[in-house]
Amino acid sequence: MLSQRAYQAGLARASDVAVGFDELEQLTREIQDSVMAIRAQPVKSVFQRLPRLVREVADISGKQVRLVTEGEWTEVDKTVIERLADPLTHMIRNAIDHGLEKPEDRLAGGKPEEGVVRVAAMHRSGRIVIEISDDGAGINRKRVKEIAIKKGLVPAEANLSDEETDNLIFLPGFSTADKISSLSGRGVGMDVVKRSIQALGGRVSITSRPGKGSTFTMSLPLTLAVLDGMIVSVGDQTVVVPLTAIIETLQPKASEVKSFGGDARLVQVRDTFMPLVDVARELGYSHELASATGGVAILVEAENGARSALLVDGIQGQRQVVIKSLEANYGRVPGIAAATILGDGRVALILDVDAVVATSRVEGNFFNSGMKHAAE
Repeated sequence: MLSQRAYQAGLARASDVAVGFDELEQLTREIQDSVMAIRAQPVKSVFQRLPRLVREVADISGKQVRLVTEGEWTEVDKTVIERLADPLTHMIRNAIDHGLEKPEDRLAGGKPEEGVVRVAAMHRSGRIVIEISDDGAGINRKRVKEIAIKKGLVPAEANLSDEETDNLIFLPGFSTADKISSLSGRGVGMDVVKRSIQALGGRVSITSRPGKGSTFTMSLPLTLAVLDGMIVSVGDQTVVVPLTAIIETLQPKASEVKSFGGDARLVQVRDTFMPLVDVARELGYSHELASATGGVAILVEAENGARSALLVDGIQGQRQVVIKSLEANYGRVPGIAAATILGDGRVALILDVDAVVATSRVEGNFFNSGMKHAAE
């Protein structure tokens, strides 16, 4: 704020003032890094509670379970650790109760009696990733879809992919339990886990192989306090794009932009075509399709590895911002992860890159024949 006010007043043109601000910025950054290092704690404190939990759930369910933990010294902000215990506990219970088979069923299937639940933590792309996997039967997709249809969660004629079927378990009110028990819960569970992780600015995904087991992956920010971001202009609004998701920026040429299927567009980046997402339209700032050549394309990579180009009006600069929870102060906004207050007092929204990319891909149907046709 001081730096911005000084620039506005023309004081920063004097070399001694500019040097002073640079030194102040460096010192405050060092102090902040030191504070963040103090706040960082290994996830071991959460992992230490798991062996007892696994023993208790295994006894109740009559199953033999071995717990394997990896990366317990992986560090993360203490506020993340404090709010990680509940969703992790529920996912472990779910892996044992729903994932692993009874000992006799495992033997019949050619597996050892003892099932394995693995919990691993690691740093990846400026985030902490926690994987909970089991070597059980995997997700019974036919049964999951039947239950979802029966509960009215999806239409009977819905043509779902394996990934979409797996993700039905995150819908509110979904449960595969035949009868209510202390483990199965009362029809709520994984949707609560998903909301808890999203409230932390995180993502949860699932991969499952029938007969081999399932893996739940939680991806969370290392801290809930600060974020390195690129400040961009979208319509008449200022938006922050997290730096960890950005690969590069470019200005598209008319010859590199291909249109198909109505408003859907692709942009050619070297030898690859990727979806061009009009951020202003996605966030509802504009109803008109922005000119692809009149703005800046920011190449981003989502958690699942999918790449897209976000079209914005311009780039204001790069800076570190303090994260403010939008849900706690206002409410959940689709496509927005949080908010921040800029140096001049304006509120800027922090873009939820994964949500915007996922929404645009579903609406644009980029992975159907359109992508292939456009590339050809």
